[in-house]
Amino acid sequence: MLLQPEDRFAGFVVRALLGSGGSSEVYLAEDVSRRRSVSLKILGAAESESPAGQARFVHEYELTARLRHPAIVRVWDHGRFEGRMWLAAEYVEGVAASELAPALHDSRDLAVALEVLAGIADALDYIHGEGVLHLDVKPANMLVHQSNPTLVKLSDFGSARRTDEPPAVRDGFVIASVPYAAPELLRGGPLVAATDQYALACSAVELLSGRPPFPGSSRFAIAHAQVSAPPPDISRRQHWIPHAVASILDKSLAKDPRARYDSCTEPIRLITHALRDIDPAE
Repeated sequence: MLLQPEDRFAGFVVRALLGSGGSSEVYLAEDVSRRRSVSLKILGAAESESPAGQARFVHEYELTARLRHPAIVRVWDHGRFEGRMWLAAEYVEGVAASELAPALHDSRDLAVALEVLAGIADALDYIHGEGVLHLDVKPANMLVHQSNPTLVKLSDFGSARRTDEPPAVRDGFVIASVPYAAPELLRGGPLVAATDQYALACSAVELLSGRPPFPGSSRFAIAHAQVSAPPPDISRRQHWIPHAVASILDKSLAKDPRARYDSCTEPIRLITHALRDIDPAE
């Protein structure tokens, strides 16, 4: 069910389609009663009728609604309308960081990339302190404000779990964005704050070099590399990146989560320091 501009749904007026996936559609919509723009996520018909799909959707709302951080998208409300589950969240006018990733042309672009990573790292440390793991950290879920690129929001908590919960599963398989998934997530092992740190490091590699650590030809090949291959030397991808950055990322990308840093902000702070006098254009 793809809605058209000016269609009405559960008290919202649709303005535009923002995106669609296998199980949901996301629209820019107007909350008529509160006179504000929202990001309206509508679950597919099959998922909306599935008890497991309903449970995942409500879980996402309940887990996210209590979080309060300037770099986390606020979730406003949820419900069911004409058989479809929906969730209304803060609308961020901007682009996903994935659209900024292909290349850095000058020191301003680098500064934006580092601001994005710092904001997301701070948000992750906050949710970890609240006992929550995101488990789908990637540039596509980092929203960068159009008028101020230094403002960034972490979005999409559909895979998020409390630290004492198992990962989300669909059809017997762990739900994961494989190019950013830590080995322990792919293996179905215990998940910790460092699991999100690994994904943040994969995102850092992509934002700085234009592609994630293991850009394989298939999900299986990428998953195999995440579990068994050593991290790439990012300084070999871009001449302006010093080897110190590769060393920092190596630690965040350690196969054993116990070998990673104690927080998400620490490696990003070290990377920012290592790149403080770098201009990619030189």
